[in-house]
Amino acid sequence: MMAKHQAVKKIFDQIATKYDLIDTIISLGLDQHWRRVLVSSLGLREGMRCLDCGAGSGKVTELIYFRCGGCDVTALDITDSMFNPELKKYVKFVVSPAESLPFPDASFDRVSSAFLTRNLADIDRYFAEVYRVLRPGGVFVNMDIYNPTRPVISEFFSLYFYRFVPFFGNRATGSKNYTYLANTVKYFHRPSVISQKLADRGFSVEATDLFFGAVYLHRSVKPEGRG
Repeated sequence: MMAKHQAVKKIFDQIATKYDLIDTIISLGLDQHWRRVLVSSLGLREGMRCLDCGAGSGKVTELIYFRCGGCDVTALDITDSMFNPELKKYVKFVVSPAESLPFPDASFDRVSSAFLTRNLADIDRYFAEVYRVLRPGGVFVNMDIYNPTRPVISEFFSLYFYRFVPFFGNRATGSKNYTYLANTVKYFHRPSVISQKLADRGFSVEATDLFFGAVYLHRSVKPEGRG
């Protein structure tokens, strides 16, 4: 697991300065809309403690903070090279792998992650950690990219995401890192598998297709009365 953490950290350290711009370009400008949908799904209320895992530059973290000015917000990532330093004036920032959350049990009312899970070394351990740090009745919203299964859309997605995106991203960053990032989607689980893993952990789960099967949001609730 440590080797995977180090490899992922190195990749994001190398593309940190250009990641947000390239992300917006390859998502056709839809990435921020999807993040707003994620934050809306959290059901934020004043006084809540919120954790944003795999925070990257802090786009979701920032939306949470400004949507709920009375919330106590913590951002976590495996590297600090991407996170917007201005946000550190308003939110806590912690460097840690998402599979080993350095927080006590039942610490948070809400947990979020966007475009994180396909980069993890152990997704089951991450879901277990999220379940542990959530308070009973707490909500976890996870969003990621998947391989769409509808025939025409799948063919277009494969051409775009596995050919154009690596070519463009690698040229823009002077690296081969976008080949890796594309492959994390190619070999990732299906949304139904993620739903089952969350349900096996103890969550009640609702999955929402945000973009023709290519982007899914999983909203999971930890039952009341569970430790």
